[in-house]
Amino acid sequence: MLFFFDESGNFSLPNADEHKCAVICGVVIAETVEERLRQDFEKFVNQLSSSEKANGEPKGTLLTDKNRQLFCEILSDYEGVLITPTTLDLSISSREKTLNVCNKMKADLFESAKKCVYDTMRSEIEELAKQWGNLSINEGLRLVALASCFWEAIEHSVIFHSGKEYYNCWDSLCFVVDAVKTAKLSREEKVFTCMVLMWLTAWSKFRPLKTISEIHTDEHPFVKKYCTKTGFDLGKILKGNIRYYNSKDSWGLQIADICANIVYQAVHDLHNYNNRLPIFRMLMKNCRYGPKRGGPGLIHIGELTKKPAPKYRLLCQVMHSK
Repeated sequence: MLFFFDESGNFSLPNADEHKCAVICGVVIAETVEERLRQDFEKFVNQLSSSEKANGEPKGTLLTDKNRQLFCEILSDYEGVLITPTTLDLSISSREKTLNVCNKMKADLFESAKKCVYDTMRSEIEELAKQWGNLSINEGLRLVALASCFWEAIEHSVIFHSGKEYYNCWDSLCFVVDAVKTAKLSREEKVFTCMVLMWLTAWSKFRPLKTISEIHTDEHPFVKKYCTKTGFDLGKILKGNIRYYNSKDSWGLQIADICANIVYQAVHDLHNYNNRLPIFRMLMKNCRYGPKRGGPGLIHIGELTKKPAPKYRLLCQVMHSK
């Protein structure tokens, strides 16, 4: 199973009373449709004008509305493709609360290090705490949003890629993230690779991954490979399976970029003044969120899930009628 993640917007904190979101979008592609989708996407890219590309690479922010619609129509032909956006509303929580949450993360890591029995583990956690502390607020927020998007993508794939036609797709998992920094294994990448497993494990305690008992039997390939008597083996799901690529080298990341930008445009056009919501609705045909996740995939600092604020009312209606 292939998972691609890219973002749209930056994670800097807004001024008071300014509506601002950042979006990370996950795109799950089952190998059963991988080759056909790649060919269709290449045809789509080839017909784009030079003004819709940057150094030959298609960019969501540069596409015309006509080609945004065409892109959504292409994806809608593929049941094996799932779209899982995470929308971080940066304007809901105060700057002070955001800073406190990020500082608390560092303190919690140092506290966890004290509980380690072995010196090696203690040193590793202390080093992780220092690396987290050296990240900017923007970088920290991006990693939290990315981890949340990982969770959504995994959960949706477990449920909606559970049929027999996808059995072979669970032989291996690959999570491809757009490499924001060009240096190989940057500090952000090192921190995220370590912390994503810690975050998902903690979140699973109050929001366990969903399965379907009639389908996810002991003989189901996902259950056989990634489940234990006590639950999902998140380590086996994630460890060694996270890759960081430049989007120019990955057509899957290019798809994720376009998806993320379509969502970003929608969550900054809440009254549909720029007519972004119809295109957003087309994209959401490949998304399994309901109206209650009307960000979509809305989160804010301190909570992974939150009922949409009143300002998302129209977007919720669009989600309901997708």
